[in-house]
Amino acid sequence: MQEARSRRAFGTSTAASQQPSNDSGASGKKTGPSDTPQPAGATKRSLTFAIGGILALLGVTSYTLLRQPNGVPVEVATQAKPTPSSTQTALESVATKRSDALKKLDTLTKKERREEAQRLGLLTEEEVDAVLHAKENSWFIEPVAGGSRLRVDTNQVSSNDPIEDYLTWTTLSSNATNRHMFSVFDGHAGYMCAEQLAARMGPMLDKSLEVIAQLTDLKKGVKKPEFEADDKALVKTIRQIEREAGLNWDHVPLALTATFINMDYELVTGALAEFRKQQQLMRMDELLGPSVSGSCGLVAVVDTEAKEVVVANTGDSRALLGVRLKNGTWKAVRLSQDQTADNANELARMAREHPGEDSVIHRGRVLGGLMPTRAFGDCRYKWPLEAQQDLFPILYSRGHRYATTPPNYVTPPYVTARPVIVKHMLSDDDKFIVIASDGLYDQLSDAEVIGSVSQWYEAHNQKGASTLTTEDDNAATHLIRAALSTDQSGRRSDTYIRRLLAIPPPHSRRFRDDISVTIVTLNAE
Repeated sequence: MQEARSRRAFGTSTAASQQPSNDSGASGKKTGPSDTPQPAGATKRSLTFAIGGILALLGVTSYTLLRQPNGVPVEVATQAKPTPSSTQTALESVATKRSDALKKLDTLTKKERREEAQRLGLLTEEEVDAVLHAKENSWFIEPVAGGSRLRVDTNQVSSNDPIEDYLTWTTLSSNATNRHMFSVFDGHAGYMCAEQLAARMGPMLDKSLEVIAQLTDLKKGVKKPEFEADDKALVKTIRQIEREAGLNWDHVPLALTATFINMDYELVTGALAEFRKQQQLMRMDELLGPSVSGSCGLVAVVDTEAKEVVVANTGDSRALLGVRLKNGTWKAVRLSQDQTADNANELARMAREHPGEDSVIHRGRVLGGLMPTRAFGDCRYKWPLEAQQDLFPILYSRGHRYATTPPNYVTPPYVTARPVIVKHMLSDDDKFIVIASDGLYDQLSDAEVIGSVSQWYEAHNQKGASTLTTEDDNAATHLIRAALSTDQSGRRSDTYIRRLLAIPPPHSRRFRDDISVTIVTLNAE
């Protein structure tokens, strides 16, 4: 099936200038520009920024938030190679150029900004390299008996400030330590929802797997489980899913579905109930901020012992499998489904759930506003109208500019976080998995993504037999460089990335979205 492209329209020095087709933002996910005023009490990006600042003072140049298999959160700081002075100088130069550009662009009209953005000075190649390498990480996951080794490469290049995407990884407690969770949470209307998902999804998935194992023992008459009070909601959800879909669900798909449903319930319904119970205005942003913002979420569970990958997706992030065929060519296999109005199944579901409402999908968006048809948070598409009328004026006055009721709001909820599950049994031909936010796929087709990563794979996984080389040692960096160097017509140009990365946020959102990428190399050498 031919894939429709949705690249940013952007002129280069050798081509006629082209304008972005959508002034409401590059990704189409938000309902307005990304320079949203931060809610009261949310001017910093919580613990993540705090840790980063402290570690920087200590000379630690990278860090990863991990969880031990026993579920205890730990902060693991890895002493990376010190940033070369030339790289630091290049990053400072980028910041200066963007600051100068921002001052100029802020004084112009929308039309003038689009034209001026194409006349900004280019970044140097050294400055581009510094931006691309700033957030990259690579590591290996060693197996226990029965598993296989994985290599993980991650990177992010932001367009929003702060970036609204989160990448997470954890080894799940169940199945010894050969079962790993890789996630991307692509926030919209702010970062607060995605931040909560990144912090809480792993522990809740572990708990779901534990509860399912206990319920299985109960069915077998082996042992009567003793559930904690906090587990009752999960138990109820799991049993409800089994009633709806049958009792023959595998544990991981069942656990992922229950986790997504319960996580959204806590963020949207539970937080509303808690605020109404406490009636503490000082906690309003903390409790309801993640509900007003929203996030897509994709979680891939890779089990190297069972040789399977299970992907749960809510929204329009995407997972691809890179398959090397026997003849040496490469094939892209989707491990997820984009949930937007371009998906016929989603259109049919929305019409079935809201019969007679012609505006349920308007201009390709839910009620004319939200691009993904499934998402976490986004209470403006879920809360009862009475709750919105009661709380949205207060939230809006506190900086939550998306605390507004959509038009034709008749039969909520209009958006669900229930995921679509894809399970795939891994074979020797399956070489790597790409997990990324939609910012990547705005720039490249599936075939282009796999083609780019396969070049990196051939250069790095041939045990010295290959003469191929790549500019970047990190697979995610290699892919992001290709994405940001590819123009609307599919042509690759170093000039294009140098111009694109020169545009400062928030104006860069007219041309590109945040891009977050995790690449998992299977059976890594």
